[in-house]
Amino acid sequence: MARARSKQVGQLRKWWRSKSEHHFQAYTLMTLFFSALTLYCFIFLFFMDGVATLEQGGNEHLTPYVWLGLLGGSVALFVVAPEFFYFLGQKQILDDILDLDSRPEVLRRRKDAEQAADLLGPKYQARLKGLYEMLGIKVDKKYSMDSLPPRGSPKDGAEASSDEEE
Repeated sequence: MARARSKQVGQLRKWWRSKSEHHFQAYTLMTLFFSALTLYCFIFLFFMDGVATLEQGGNEHLTPYVWLGLLGGSVALFVVAPEFFYFLGQKQILDDILDLDSRPEVLRRRKDAEQAADLLGPKYQARLKGLYEMLGIKVDKKYSMDSLPPRGSPKDGAEASSDEEE
């Protein structure tokens, strides 16, 4: 019986997989760029009478580039936007968990939080580690970085109220 051949992974794919902590930021920027490009080209062609403007200015050779921007931006947005919304959903799940101050609830949702933090990168892992330390939850060995306080934590509010009393 013959074995199935293992797939060869290209250099670009290896590099992209090694930069997993930057995927959310990259997808965010690509989504914003392609959204802006598509919107601008659409408005330019259909509402600003861009083709007539280009023809009057003697730049009719630029018209195909505007159409290319509209179609290319739409196709790229069709590919990139679902990934962006997946990452955004994971960030929202993690933010919801970071806002919790109930130890049992955090323990119940621990698997989702760790999965989202691992997907989003070291900054979010450090915030999750800070939440775990604040609530007295045992931290896994894979989170060896310095912890950051979770946003909107009661710890921040307690410090602010003690400053007001002085």
